Order: sequence, then C-alpha cells, then structure tokens
Amino acid sequence: MSRAFALSAMLLLAACSKSPEGATGESADDFAKRAGLDVPADSVPSVAEINAQPVVAPTGAAQLTPLSADAPRALGAIAGGCSFIYQGRSLLVVGAGEGTDPGSGRGVLVIDGQQVVLPGNAAGGVQVVESGPTLSGAGYTVSVLRAEGPPQARGERNEWTAGLRVAGPQGETTFSPGTWSCTA
Repeated sequence: MSRAFALSAMLLLAACSKSPEGATGESADDFAKRAGLDVPADSVPSVAEINAQPVVAPTGAAQLTPLSADAPRALGAIAGGCSFIYQGRSLLVVGAGEGTDPGSGRGVLVIDGQQVVLPGNAAGGVQVVESGPTLSGAGYTVSVLRAEGPPQARGERNEWTAGLRVAGPQGETTFSPGTWSCTA
C-alpha cells in the first residue's frame, strides 16, 4: 500500500511541475500585475511596521507610525544614515545622498497614515544629517532637534538625545525626548 502511495505522489508531483512547451514562468512583477498589486517602478515601497499602532506625542495632533527595519531602502543609495528613535521605535530615517548631489539628505516617515519621503533643506551631506536636519515637502516640515555635544558611542552607532518637531496641516507636534542614532 505504501508503495502505491509513493508512486501516486511522484506522479502527482511530476504532473504539477510540468509546464507547457515554450513557457518561461512568471516573474514577481508579472504575478503582481495579474493579482492587481502592480506597484509603479518609481514608487516607494511601504516602510511602516505591519499592524503598528501610531505613536502620539504628549502635545500636538500629528501621529507617526513606527518604521520597519527595511525603511532605509526607500531612500535609495545613501552615504550615511540616522534614525530618530522614540519610545523604542524608529519614527524617521534620514540619509545623505550618494553620487552627483551628496549635499542634501532625504528622509522617510509615516505621518498621519501617509508615507512621506522628504528632501533636506540644507547642503552638507553626512554632517548635516548627523547634526539634525530639517526636511520639507508634502505640506510638512520635520526637524530633528539634536542635543549639542559629543555623542555616546553604542557599537557602530553614535547617539544623541533629541526631539522631533513635525509641523503640518494640523499644527506642530514635538516627540521628545528621543534619540538621534547615526552610523559611525
């Protein structure tokens, strides 16, 4: 009986693995299109933690959704990066660009349920990002209010006490105290 079962299982597997002649298979992009999940090539993938509850500051109305560990990928190629950590969750990731325009940084965060990629306002590359950048776009201005002085070294990261000010359509909200954590 077990031999008949094994033979029928092998036949079933063989039948499932056969593809029509000339078929090349389906790529992930083809599957996404067929499933109605087509994402434009120039769009930014979702960076929020799945099922994360928004973080609310003690004052102000803006709500930030914690970011996933993959959030820095939304920035593309970067020379150096930092993240704002509040209540143990990453709420903003900023990186200094590589290539032709290394002077301005860009950041990504999820504000009031909307994922936003913001360009930096100042030139200076990694130093400006590390010192606490201001980012503006999509109706928001986001400023990292980093403490002065030398950082605390934590492995391969430098950390400062910081706050995060979010100004937008609902007014101004400050998330503080937090940590500005940068690659060393």
